[in-house]
Amino acid sequence: MLRITKPLCQHHIQTAIIGAGVIGLAVSRALSKKGHEVLLLEQATSIGSETSSRNSEVIHAGIYYDRNIMPYKSKFCVEGKQLLYQYCIERDVPFKQCGKLLVATDADQRDSGLPKLVEYAKGNGVHDLKIVSMEDIKDPYSDVYEPNVKCTGAVYSPSTGIIDSHSFMQSMLAEAEEHGTTLALNCRVEGGRSAGPNVILTVDGEEMVCDNVIVCAGLHSHKIASDILSQSNQQSSVSKQNEARIPRQYYAKGNYFTLQNQKQPFSRLVYPLPDPRGGLGVHATIDLSGSTKFGPDVEWIVDVVINPYDIDMNVDPHRAKSFYAAIRKYWPDLNDDNLVADYSGIRPKLWHPSQ
Repeated sequence: MLRITKPLCQHHIQTAIIGAGVIGLAVSRALSKKGHEVLLLEQATSIGSETSSRNSEVIHAGIYYDRNIMPYKSKFCVEGKQLLYQYCIERDVPFKQCGKLLVATDADQRDSGLPKLVEYAKGNGVHDLKIVSMEDIKDPYSDVYEPNVKCTGAVYSPSTGIIDSHSFMQSMLAEAEEHGTTLALNCRVEGGRSAGPNVILTVDGEEMVCDNVIVCAGLHSHKIASDILSQSNQQSSVSKQNEARIPRQYYAKGNYFTLQNQKQPFSRLVYPLPDPRGGLGVHATIDLSGSTKFGPDVEWIVDVVINPYDIDMNVDPHRAKSFYAAIRKYWPDLNDDNLVADYSGIRPKLWHPSQ
């Protein structure tokens, strides 16, 4: 690992990647394996400390994405799932293909919602879903046995799983570094501009000339890309219409609560049907140690131009009230006072429910 210094900043870099989360690491790995010179810039003291470590650590089957609006996201989720499982096996990254139940909690969801979900998933290329009854779920000899789940029926997704995200990121970093990637921690990109065929980045007050710049900065991607484009437009008198290339960004905060003082209730993931307001509802996720956490909920950050550094990442304990209500729809035996505020994450979005 390397801390950027002034002599390094004077060098000509072939490819600079901004952000050492899971996306930046994956891009670094792929490019360095193809022989590219890669400098991976990360403002924090460690890799993957923001969005990449503040999520549910789920390997999704590819069920939900609207293929008409996000055709590549639905396509790559299905293909990426298989590649990710294969990668975990080859690189000894801890994972478990535990499966997931998407539960209906009333007759309408059972009779209408579940079949629609299965057909929707088929259109995305997910053909292994099956509708199961409450009797199946309560049958100790079935492959969907979950005695603590209350529902009117469910869809079972056998290819959904969980992963140790930190081990995954460390594995990709090791592989990238094996092929020549240089990681620079504590390096904040403060701006940049185009200069002919190159991009000049300002990193901690120093300038660096790059052939290519790839922004993988998560919550900060919008600002960094906008700043670079804005400075480039000012330098070259390019029409401001070019700024439309950077879409508007919204932030959806998701809060998590962990189960305490009660036996772990599930052996697989348990999800309600998708929340029309955004997100997948307050679901139950197990980790590789067997612990259970619930979340995320959806808390839209009202100020759409807010600086990501100013977002309060603490979980408001008072939100537990809505969690109890949501969880008890499919697990009524949850005891009072057994949820403890854990962590939160921010999902960068290109849309808002008001649109």
